[in-house]
Amino acid sequence: MQKKIFIIFFLILLSCSGLKDSKGKYNEIVIVSSKKDKNICFSYLEEIFSETVHTPIEERLYDIKWIDPLNFKDYLNYSNVIFVSIEEPQDSTIDILVNNFKNEYSEDIFVLKNVYAKNQTLLFFSFKDSLKMLSDLSDNKEWILENINMNISSGLDSYMYRNGRNTAIEDTIKIHYSLDSKIQKDYMLIKKYSLDNNFLWIGRGYPYRWITIKKINYLNELFIWEKLKDYVSKDMPNVKIVDFYKNILYESDDILKIQGLYEEDFSDSGGPFVSYVKLNRETKEALLVSGFANNPGKNKNRLLKELEIQIKNIIGDY
Repeated sequence: MQKKIFIIFFLILLSCSGLKDSKGKYNEIVIVSSKKDKNICFSYLEEIFSETVHTPIEERLYDIKWIDPLNFKDYLNYSNVIFVSIEEPQDSTIDILVNNFKNEYSEDIFVLKNVYAKNQTLLFFSFKDSLKMLSDLSDNKEWILENINMNISSGLDSYMYRNGRNTAIEDTIKIHYSLDSKIQKDYMLIKKYSLDNNFLWIGRGYPYRWITIKKINYLNELFIWEKLKDYVSKDMPNVKIVDFYKNILYESDDILKIQGLYEEDFSDSGGPFVSYVKLNRETKEALLVSGFANNPGKNKNRLLKELEIQIKNIIGDY
C-alpha cells in the first residue's frame, strides 16, 4: 500500500509541475517492464520496432531501451515511453503503475500526450496473459507505430525550426510552384529556379543535405523512377541515382514515396535519398520534391528523417 501511495503521489506531483522539453534521443523508445514480463513480450515488441533503412549501411529506425520499473521515475520526462504490464504472472510494481492509469481511462491499450514533458507520448499496454498480448499487439501494431512516428516527427519539427524560417526561399517556392512551404532558416539557394526545366535546388551545410523541387510531365506513373533518374542526371550532373535498395510505395492515392541511394562525383561519396511525388492524373503532371543526405562514415537516419519532414513542409497536406 505504501508503494502504491508513493507512486500515485509521485506521478501527480510530476504532472502538475511546469512542462519542460522531453529528453532522450529523437528515435529512442523507453520500454518499462518487469523482468518476467520482458521475457514474454521482448521479441514481439522488438519486432514491431525492427524496421531498418539502408543509408547504405543498415540502420534501425528506432532505438529501444528496456528499463526496470524501479527506475521508471528517471525516464518519465523522456519523449517516447511504453509501460507494459502482463497480469499473469503477477508483478506488483509495474502492475500498480499501469493499473493506476488504466483505472482512469478504462482501456487495455491507450496513449497519453505531454504528461510530464513537451513532445511526449506515453503508451500503456495491459494484458491479461501472453495470448491476449499477442492478439492486442497484432491488432494495434499500426496504431502503435503511428503514435510513435507522429511524436518523433513533432519533436524534430520543433527542433528544426527553433531558429526561425527562411522566408526568402519560401517566397521563391510560392512564386514558382504555388506552394505554402516552411523552410529551415539555414538553407541556401544552390541552383535558382529556371523556367526551362522547372527545377530548384536548395541545401545546407555539414552534414550536407539537399532539397530539390522539380515539375515534370509523365505518361505512366509506373515509369516515375526512370523520370526521377533522368531529371537528376540532367539537373544535378554530379549526382547519380543507383538501383540498389530502391523502394517505391503509395503514401496516398496521389502521393508516391521513393527511397534509394545516390552517388556523388565531386566528393566520391553518396548516401540515401527520399522523394515524394505528387501526381495530377488529369494533367499528367507530377511534382517531385527530393531530399539527399550526405554524411560519410556516420549514421544518416536522422538526417533522412529531417529531410522527410522538410519535404512534407513543402509539398503540403495529402
